[in-house]
Amino acid sequence: MINKYFVKILLIFVVILCLGCQAFEPIKQLQESSDPYHGSSYKSEFDKWTREARIYVGLDVKLIASATFKSSQFRDAYSTEYARIHRLTHAEKEKFVKDQRKAAAAYNDFVLAAYVPDKKWNDFSKKDSIWKIYLTVGKNKLLKPVEIRKIKKINAVTAHFFPFISPWKSVYLVRFPADDKTIVDGNALNIKLIITGVFGSAEMVWNKK
Repeated sequence: MINKYFVKILLIFVVILCLGCQAFEPIKQLQESSDPYHGSSYKSEFDKWTREARIYVGLDVKLIASATFKSSQFRDAYSTEYARIHRLTHAEKEKFVKDQRKAAAAYNDFVLAAYVPDKKWNDFSKKDSIWKIYLTVGKNKLLKPVEIRKIKKINAVTAHFFPFISPWKSVYLVRFPADDKTIVDGNALNIKLIITGVFGSAEMVWNKK
């Protein structure tokens, strides 16, 4: 009789153990997918081409700015990641890569996310903005942007590629011209993005070394 009871208890224990394994399996799957980039090179390239700068007046912060320089190297990683998450066909990926490289040859683009304590100061795209943005390459003169466009549509895809974006920041595309004399593409020794205004100046530097 004791053996029969022991067998029944053992069977119940095995069933509970199996059910427990099934119950915890989704959690295991969730842990495995916690990295949104799944081992791709995008995150390392994003970190390589992204900078942050701040302006303080005393202890008060007047500006927090993050910017990613969309160099050809960054755009290649961006294209690969975009093709992966959207499962583009080989032909679709080739076209996407071609378009990105064409843009890199035509412009020096930066994705800029800016926080200011007063929303009316976050006016980078306006002609009479309190801020000025410049680009210097090596020892060359200050370059002015040909376009500063506010990116109004921020969704999960945008946040995936530019994780410094938050509800408290406004996002802009800052575009500088690129030709034989001004194209930088990550090859210059000193690439500097300057944001300046009445509250002070902030500089973000990409140094090849």
